[in-house]
Amino acid sequence: MPDDRLSAVVPARVEIVAVAPGEMTTLRNLFQFYEYDFSEIEGAAIGDDGRFHQLEHAEFERAYFVRADGALAGFALVNRRASRVIDGEAMWSMQEFFIMRRYRRASAGRHAAHAVIERHPGVWEVTQTPTNRAALAFWRAVLAPYGYTEHEFNEPKWGSRNLQRFSTR
Repeated sequence: MPDDRLSAVVPARVEIVAVAPGEMTTLRNLFQFYEYDFSEIEGAAIGDDGRFHQLEHAEFERAYFVRADGALAGFALVNRRASRVIDGEAMWSMQEFFIMRRYRRASAGRHAAHAVIERHPGVWEVTQTPTNRAALAFWRAVLAPYGYTEHEFNEPKWGSRNLQRFSTR
């Protein structure tokens, strides 16, 4: 008999909430779960103190908590940056996006991603690590309604990356 407590929770309401300055510790605590998941893909090392430190100096313009039925379910970090496809163009970038395992495959990520994107109208570029097949499939499905174009670019520090470019206009 399956344990329903372990199955994906289908939230009735998914919302994004701007991270307040006093909530940065909570956001940084969530980074640990994100980096733990990511360590399987990119081999992020854990420090001697038992913590991941790759995102300690993450730069972002906007930060949002993802809440599912009021409970903390993840986060999204957004930046305005130079396009990796068109020289001289500024666009929005999903710097980091994380949904806790409990809420994956239950539409929370899709709803949250759309809410973040719609909050920042204009041109977007979203990137993924090529070996992260789950993220690549997720973003392609999420961005399908926007009619994205697929690109590949070389990131000096990380190598080849996938990129979807689209506009909300």
